[in-house]
This record gives sequence, structure tokens and C-alpha cells, in this order.
Amino acid sequence: MADALEGAFGEVGLSAVRRPAPPSEGGRPDFVLDVGGQVLVVEVKTVVSEVDASSVVDQLRRYGGAGLVAAERIAEGAKDQFVRAGVGFYDRRGRLRLVVPGVVFVDAMTQPAGPRPTVGVPLGGEVAKEVAIVLMSDPERRPGLRQLARDIGRSPSSVFEALQRLQTAGLITSGHEPLVPDLFWELEAQWHRQVYPLAATPEPFGASVTDLFQLGLGRGDADGWLLDPEGWALTDTVAAVTWGMPLVASPSYPPDFYVPSAAVLHRAVATLGRASNMEERACTVSMAPARLVCRRRVNRPGSVWPLADHVVVALDLAKDRARGREALEQWRPEGFVRVW
Repeated sequence: MADALEGAFGEVGLSAVRRPAPPSEGGRPDFVLDVGGQVLVVEVKTVVSEVDASSVVDQLRRYGGAGLVAAERIAEGAKDQFVRAGVGFYDRRGRLRLVVPGVVFVDAMTQPAGPRPTVGVPLGGEVAKEVAIVLMSDPERRPGLRQLARDIGRSPSSVFEALQRLQTAGLITSGHEPLVPDLFWELEAQWHRQVYPLAATPEPFGASVTDLFQLGLGRGDADGWLLDPEGWALTDTVAAVTWGMPLVASPSYPPDFYVPSAAVLHRAVATLGRASNMEERACTVSMAPARLVCRRRVNRPGSVWPLADHVVVALDLAKDRARGREALEQWRPEGFVRVW
């Protein structure tokens, strides 16, 4: 990281020479740079989340003088806090902000440093996708390893491996805090579904249809409506509207569903028939990129169908580079932390 930071300084015309880091009452910084005759203390982190930012600022202030944090990834919220505190920062994506009051001020994009080596694609497998969805659904919760494994119905060993890959890639902290919006957009890049337009939509709550297609609509009792453990999940435009995203869709807009298995998908296509084109579809069905999608469903007022998790719906909406992303940009969800 020191070499990458020195290279970034060189790009903006500043000379940076590493010096021994003297101890101080506040401890010893990771390293010290002489930048144009000015001493700059540097703290090196893997990931700096928005929650971490205040403690990093406090640490740099204990060293005294001008300070800068260098990391693989720094959350946008953390950068905002550093700007307000007058602390410099640099991450491998190339943004360099250096503040030495009365002497030097730089805020520029430099050549991104090469990423640290990782094994495979951090979000390439189902388990990693499921871990990312759970962490982003409630970023302030930060479940432990075994709780995560229970949440997604996977073995602790597979969850541990997924967490390690995400942490190595700088997408979560060691405390399982997701770095947002980075994790969302990394997952969006790996989020793919094949859509099948159908000529008809299954009639909910018909006993034979419910069993045939494994709709998983559940039943009501004294405590309310209880969904089956697995079933169809409403997503995309209709689900987005129900979640409260700023989209307009008519009551007759065709719904989009994730179905729980390939067998159900084939049965639905064979029984309900394929529409001749997307414009004439009654609904669409898709296999989910991760099993959790059809197991983590929510009942919402105004919808007969259970909805996919709001993070999943946002991922599907983000695939529409124009209308969908504009709606995401405008959506300020109530009761949820915005992660995109």
C-alpha cells in the first residue's frame, strides 16, 4: 500500500519519501511520509466502513499533525466523514485526498492500483451471494458465522469460506459489516437470470395449482399469515412498487417471479404455456441465482404474492440501466438502510 500511495503522490506532482515512524503518546502510525517537506502520518486499513471512520479520525488525531488513511476500499460515508474532519484518504480505486492546512490540498483521481490477488470471483457462488444479501438486508445487525449459516441454511464451513473471500476482496469488514454500495454493485455484476415469458399466471390459493407449482403461499392462523418455507417470490417492477420504490405500473402490469426449482420452472412453462413474445406475456418466471431468494420472502400489504427481499428486488431493478437505476437513485426506503 505504501508503494501505491507514493505512486499516487507522484501522479499529482508531489514528492513523497518514507521516513521512520517515531512513537508518540498516541502510539506508532503504520508509516510516515515526508511530502514536500511536510510530515504526513498514515494509517493503513483493509476496509474502512462508515462506522469505522470516527475511530480512524480519532487515532490520526492522537498522532498529531496531518494524517491520511490508506485502504483497499473506503465506504462513501466514511469518505464524507474524513472530508468533514480534514483527514486525507486514498484507496486502491485511485481517489487521493490530501490535506495539510495552509500548505497542501489535493483532491484528485489517480491511476487505480492493481487489486490484491483473490481466489476466483468473490461473489461467484450461491453461498457468497446469499451471505451478501443477508448482510445488506440489515447492515447494522452484523450476525456471527453460525447465525449466518442458520439464516441461509448452509454449513458453517461454506459460509466461513464465503466470508473469507468477501473480506479478502475488501467487500466486508472483519466484523461482517458490508461495505456499501460497493458490495451491492459487485453482486449486481454477478446477478443473472434467464426470464421465461408465460401465456398465463397461476391462480393463487387454488389447492391443486398451489401443490402443482409449489407456490408456497402458506396459511393463516391466530398470529397472522404464515408462509411456507419455500415458494414463488415476486420481484422486479411489481415488487418494487409494492416495496415503495418510485415507479409507476398499472394494476395489470405482468408480474415477475422467481420459482424454487428447475422442476417447478419446467412444469410452469409446460402447463401455463410460453407467450409468443414479451409484449404478450401474462407473467415471467425465472430460476433464482441463489436458493435463498425463494426462502427469504416477505408479505406486504397490497400484494397477494410474497415478495423477494428488498435487496433482491433492487438487484433486478438495477439491471434496467435507465428506468430501473433512476428509480433506485431516487428511492429512500423507510425502515431499511440504503445499500446501493
